[in-house]
Amino acid sequence: MNLRTYQANTMAEALEQVKRDLGRDAVILHTRTIRRGGWLGLGARNRVEVTASAEVKVLPRRTGRGTMPPSVGLLEPSIAEGAAMSAATSAESLARLPDQWRREMSDLRSLVEGLIAESRTWRMPSLPGELQTVYRRLVSQQVAEDIAAELVCKLRAELPAAEWSRPERVRGFLAEQIRLLFPAAGPLKLEPDKKPFVVALIGPTGVGKTTTIAKLAAHYQLRQRKRVGLVTIDTYRIAAVDQLKTYADILGVPLAVVLSPPELPEAIRGQQDRDLILIDTAGRSQHDDIKLSELRCFLQEAKPHETHLVLSSTSSRANCVEAAGRFSTLGADRIIFTKLDEAVGIGVMLDVLRKVRREVSYVTTGQNVPNDIEVCQSARLAGLIVGEG
Repeated sequence: MNLRTYQANTMAEALEQVKRDLGRDAVILHTRTIRRGGWLGLGARNRVEVTASAEVKVLPRRTGRGTMPPSVGLLEPSIAEGAAMSAATSAESLARLPDQWRREMSDLRSLVEGLIAESRTWRMPSLPGELQTVYRRLVSQQVAEDIAAELVCKLRAELPAAEWSRPERVRGFLAEQIRLLFPAAGPLKLEPDKKPFVVALIGPTGVGKTTTIAKLAAHYQLRQRKRVGLVTIDTYRIAAVDQLKTYADILGVPLAVVLSPPELPEAIRGQQDRDLILIDTAGRSQHDDIKLSELRCFLQEAKPHETHLVLSSTSSRANCVEAAGRFSTLGADRIIFTKLDEAVGIGVMLDVLRKVRREVSYVTTGQNVPNDIEVCQSARLAGLIVGEG
């Protein structure tokens, strides 16, 4: 591993040195503030020291010629249950894989979960044919089997049998029931007596926190005419700081880079003239207790008025639900779901909301800043699941 240590007067200067020598994908391994110069400690000045490494490329391992591809055919019940257990327990090992492998394994796990769910749709022989079709439609949208069964049973009990074959009546009934399962928090609730209003975004790696921060900053700075400030504690990757700095420069808003929890209050005080301060945090694996504890320390110092947990709607159900459970213990009071445009189905959201009992503030539907973000509308999300939108 190519390790290098840099010293500079400011964090920005140190990161510029790292980027110049090791590239934008360099990984920050350690940062600290040191004192240099002076005589016997007198007149010494604070400097920033950064230890970084060039990103290590891991080549994918080739399979032997005699290796058989995994079967994607019919699953026996016992095999299906074993696969489900494997999918749920493999999350910890996934966290240790390189990013590309982790994404591929997550996609494969989603496929296995889908096949398992599909195989189970035929285990409800008591349902009439029309309702079997409804059930399969819900499961295909990644709605958990137990939730899908509850919805279909409620439909069977409350909607006359003569209307089961009328798609518009069935969709309307289900949309209303699902709408009730999507509690909406509304947009950021900036209050004049809480200025600056501080909002932190937390969540796993790769869910789109930084892009979401940029969308919110652009919306409130350009459209709502609010004075916005940015703070990042995501100094793990040079590219993450660079990305946010680019957005800050375009919007003409200040950006503070924070290295340790005690520095956060000062960074916030330095932006007291702002109406809104958005804090970007580094992605954390829900299995990394040390990193989660570190994030908790940052949040305790920041004392945000709102903490939004950012989750990707493309994640597997097991991974998404587990991440929601772990991150909600850090004080997340709202949820943002990203990448709706990439998701096979968005029913996984219902599982998450049942698990953590939080309201949804925003959803994102693409990479465009600031356009591809919407305030959560329960009826719209329900309509997407039942095929109305």
